[in-house]
Amino acid sequence: MTAARTYIQVLLPVKLRWIPTYAAPTPLEPGRRVCVELGRRRYDGVVWCSLKEPGLPPERIQDIVAVQDELPAVTPEELRFWTFLADYYLCTLGEVYKAAYPLLKLRSEQTAADILARLRERLEKKEQQLAGRHNERVTARLTAERDALLAEMAGYESESVIRRRFLSLPKDDRRIPSPKPLVLTAPDRRDTYLPALRETLDAGRQALVLTPEIAFCNQLEALLAPAFGDRLVVFHSGKTPVQRRAAAERLRRGAPVIILGTRSALFLPFRTLDLVVVDEEQDPAYKQTEPAPRYHGRDAGIALAGIHGARVLLGAAVPSLETLLNVRLGKYTLADGPSTSSGTVGPGSGSVGQSPAEIIDLSAERRKNGVVGNFSRKLIDAVRQTDGPVLLLRGWEKPEALQEEITALFPEREILVRTLNALKREGIPGVALLAVLQADALVSRDDFRADERAAQIVGTLCQFAPRVLVQTAVPARFDASRGPDELLEERRAFGFPPFTRLVEIRRQGDGAVLDRRFLPRDRSLAARKAALLDALAPGTYPDVDPVD
Repeated sequence: MTAARTYIQVLLPVKLRWIPTYAAPTPLEPGRRVCVELGRRRYDGVVWCSLKEPGLPPERIQDIVAVQDELPAVTPEELRFWTFLADYYLCTLGEVYKAAYPLLKLRSEQTAADILARLRERLEKKEQQLAGRHNERVTARLTAERDALLAEMAGYESESVIRRRFLSLPKDDRRIPSPKPLVLTAPDRRDTYLPALRETLDAGRQALVLTPEIAFCNQLEALLAPAFGDRLVVFHSGKTPVQRRAAAERLRRGAPVIILGTRSALFLPFRTLDLVVVDEEQDPAYKQTEPAPRYHGRDAGIALAGIHGARVLLGAAVPSLETLLNVRLGKYTLADGPSTSSGTVGPGSGSVGQSPAEIIDLSAERRKNGVVGNFSRKLIDAVRQTDGPVLLLRGWEKPEALQEEITALFPEREILVRTLNALKREGIPGVALLAVLQADALVSRDDFRADERAAQIVGTLCQFAPRVLVQTAVPARFDASRGPDELLEERRAFGFPPFTRLVEIRRQGDGAVLDRRFLPRDRSLAARKAALLDALAPGTYPDVDPVD
């Protein structure tokens, strides 16, 4: 008698607008890992759901190749997070799965599974040897070897054991609805992270600290490592596959740890996530541009916190207008500090309502012959009067010609030169003066975000040096002349984000913008986005909430 087949949908790391159906010999829970074939290729898939009726003739439905119990299962929270990303950012679940479990991660997991299988074989043989008759010395040696194998296997503990342990937690230990995100703007906001993180660890739970760039990871690691030691785990593309897999395994075991990383850390298998910190929440580097899912790390982090019932801290000297609007709507809470309605917190302001950088008007300086090449005389004087290291940010300037200028103006000084991206990526410790030669080059487009982006760039730069000088031909864009009230009102009048949602239709390959749609921020948003997706022309893709 043939055993009854059960039918499941299996998510594959492939761009498909549908989820394939397969047959399995026994019922399988969502999240279980299976090997299947599609188009004569084998894939590591994830069980998405069970089907009472497959909707296809049984003879057309393939059987799965194998159940991969040796690979860790995907948690319900991960599956919910993937669904949010696919729905909101208009991509397929397969693309999200591929981002969450890239090829290197899958290979690392398979390697760990292979090692565990070999250890089990050795343990079985060792147990067989122990079952025989031996003298006391041989028995002691075999016992020690068996215990060593068990200890080594503990590092590769199967997901089924971990999953059972987690599911056995009391129901009141799972999570409660999360409070409103708390926005921190004070200069010492990073010190505020410490007690919140300590409270999370003391409760035996997990925390995620997101940064926009690896350089910011390094800065925060220097702050957090002395306080938390090996309970702080750094996770980003600079870490090896083994290090990243070790971080995931600690989370799967429910260990109380802090994950400090870039946006890819959002895809880690958190078990008891209690706190999400988004440092420099305004930074455009949080936006993934290629490949899909083209998500925003800040918004995805807030969504992930909501799934787990975790608290959220958003840190920024110059918060984004999206965040400020959410404060005004009552969705977020602003920590103790100036009110956002006063114009003293937000784009164009420092912590107490004044410009955090010294602005040099290049147009005015040129009218009075105050510019030598790329340098205003004010900047030249500032460099010569500075005792410590000096860093110059270049934009349009040619590196070779700029270096000649520097040598001629400051023959006795060693001047560092970086681009903005290099500074954010690498960081420069111990700089006494940071100067921007042509700040207008750092604002890539003269669109509705230009003034906001300019203020955010200045706020970011002020974290790298105690003194910042900004040369610009548009001083009103970089000083404190336009506060958040004026910027938000302008956005509202023209129907720009954050009062609407922007979706750009781009061309595959070069990413050229073919169309821009400003969709109402209301209950019709999801349906309007879905309609755009259905109407996509071949060779195009949607980019939701683009930042550049």
